Amino acid sequence: MSLTTLQFGNGLAVGLIEAVGPALATSLRVGVAAVLLFPAVFLARRSSAVPGRRIIIYGLVLGLMQLCFYQAISLLPLSLAVSIEFVVPLVLGCLRSRSWAIRGPVCGAVAGLFLIADYGGRTDVTGVLWALATGVLLSVYIRVGTTMPAEAHPLAVLSKALWVAFPVVLVGQFLAPSPPVTATVPMAAQALTIALLTMVVPFTLELYAMKRLRALPFALVSAMDPVLASAVGLLGLHQYLDGRQISGVIVLTGCAALAVRADLRTTQTNTESEPDVRGAETENERNTI
Repeated sequence: MSLTTLQFGNGLAVGLIEAVGPALATSLRVGVAAVLLFPAVFLARRSSAVPGRRIIIYGLVLGLMQLCFYQAISLLPLSLAVSIEFVVPLVLGCLRSRSWAIRGPVCGAVAGLFLIADYGGRTDVTGVLWALATGVLLSVYIRVGTTMPAEAHPLAVLSKALWVAFPVVLVGQFLAPSPPVTATVPMAAQALTIALLTMVVPFTLELYAMKRLRALPFALVSAMDPVLASAVGLLGLHQYLDGRQISGVIVLTGCAALAVRADLRTTQTNTESEPDVRGAETENERNTI
């Protein structure tokens, strides 16, 4: 749901980016979202369980990730930038896993990403570096998000984090100033809608999901972003895929499902074995007594 909402929002954001530039569009998204969610700081008191240091890290990563991603897509085709971005958390998750039942499908998912990518546009080395930086930040974002305290309220966490991310995004705006624009009511309504669809709704849903998923399954599900982007492009923009890209969608979807299934099995096995170990220790203690 988060990724689908985000992709529809990105489709609406195209016009705003063309009108005000990517830096100002990002500032508007984050700033409007921060204002909209400001009351959540007071309504959700359970967020006080989250240390301030964790909120600051989450907000800084969120803001830097937005800036790096827009730099990447300004130099690379969107699908290629997204593919490079998601390779980093998938590879890191693969390296952390000790099971080849997980590593094999993860490698297949990485291959699927690059089958979907559009190579018709320019490939800029600087753009690749920006995309890799986005991937590193995405890995940190997933790591921080999936280790948030279970009692933390996602709306309040996101509200506080956005006020940390907003100054970061403003710095990017000063470094890459946009052309002068005239604010209008339709532009304000567009910015409000985009802030809801690309910041408030998707990142709140992600925080809810992160409370229930570990880092690798979350990264695998998030890697379906290019598939959903392709579906939105097909249905809303009549952007058709060729045979290679369709194969990439099938490979990515299938391998991601296999990897998540294998990861869940491994987690379930480890969970079931822990009570047995504790039971054996208790029995030994009884025998000793």
